Amino acid sequence: MNPKVVLGVCGGIAAYKSVEILRGLVQRDAEVQAVLTRGAREFIAPMTFAVLSRRPVHIEVWGSGNEPSVDHVALADWADLLLVAPATAHTMGKFAQGLADDFLSTYFLSHRKPVLLAPAMESAMWSHAAVIRNREILSERGVRFVGPASGALASGHVGIGRMEEPEVIVEEAWRLLSAQGDLAGMRLLVTAGPTREPIDPIRFVSNRSSGRMGYALAQTARDRGAQVTLLTGPTELPLPRRVRVLSFETAADLHGLLVREFPECDGLAMAAAVADFIPQESAERLHREEGDRTLRLAAGQDILASLAPLRRDQTVVAFAAETDELEKRAVAKMEKKGADLIVVNDVGRRDIGFDAEQNEIRILGRSGFRELVSKRSKREVADKIWDAFLSVRKARGQSTALTPTLSRRERE
Repeated sequence: MNPKVVLGVCGGIAAYKSVEILRGLVQRDAEVQAVLTRGAREFIAPMTFAVLSRRPVHIEVWGSGNEPSVDHVALADWADLLLVAPATAHTMGKFAQGLADDFLSTYFLSHRKPVLLAPAMESAMWSHAAVIRNREILSERGVRFVGPASGALASGHVGIGRMEEPEVIVEEAWRLLSAQGDLAGMRLLVTAGPTREPIDPIRFVSNRSSGRMGYALAQTARDRGAQVTLLTGPTELPLPRRVRVLSFETAADLHGLLVREFPECDGLAMAAAVADFIPQESAERLHREEGDRTLRLAAGQDILASLAPLRRDQTVVAFAAETDELEKRAVAKMEKKGADLIVVNDVGRRDIGFDAEQNEIRILGRSGFRELVSKRSKREVADKIWDAFLSVRKARGQSTALTPTLSRRERE
């Protein structure tokens, strides 16, 4: 069955490239419905899209004005993907704030399948606080982004803001279309966030993990059809919807949850930042008046390695946060933990990793698999990790879930 794409085109000079995006999708046998904003029509005529797509172009939410029309609702039932290229700052702002004053923004509120935006704007606009916040809102709601790239802009300036090339956008759109439902039937376990290890009743030792990477993994797995359980440490992130969530605070708490949940899952993504060292806890509050104190730290348990006796044939993804010799240290950890894959990133960089919106990683596998994922949103990185996860299962002949078992909730 041919995939169905709604192609939104906004008012920017990059609108002329949208024709090539349409052609690329059609060449892959996609059915494409074009939607042009008023601004887009200042740059390119609707007839161009109508001829290439062999469909009337949607322009006004009111339809022809001669008959009742709720085209945006019918189109939402039809489409598999909403792709907006170029996506302007104005349209992204409307999407983020839930405003609906034309066909495209009205349709966006009705669309329930994946959304891919290809932004295009001047560098100063892209880096403006309002645009950054709108991007964060959209990303938190599951919207994906491709680009923008760096290069020559319409103003004559050179910088970030140039729309990605059409072939890159088509490839990313096709990847999202292909990914829909590819984790269906699988029970996936994801850990996220930091642990807190008490020093005394009011103090604790923790780390800088925000939980963003683990939450992104849970959300993307959910969107790709998996039944997800998220084990989360203390974070300030909103809990993802349609995901079973269990909370932990200490490494011991997390270990207890994993011992209970791991045997029933098909795969584990161990993204939580577990304490390497556990302080010797005082039952009473330590007081400054008592003078200097020495804090004794004991090496913590390797939780992932400890799950080996409970393993049947689950696919396990480990994570390593390093500052030097990234691949060497990651491979050693992967072997020690018995993981199938390990994801390593450079936490010495402030623009990625801990508490950042973006990440840049290397995915390494026991069979020699190696992929460098360049800097992008954590949602996009999460998709790449699940792609690698599926490649491991495919190599084993496990394209879907393991032999079905009743979950604890089902047995109860």
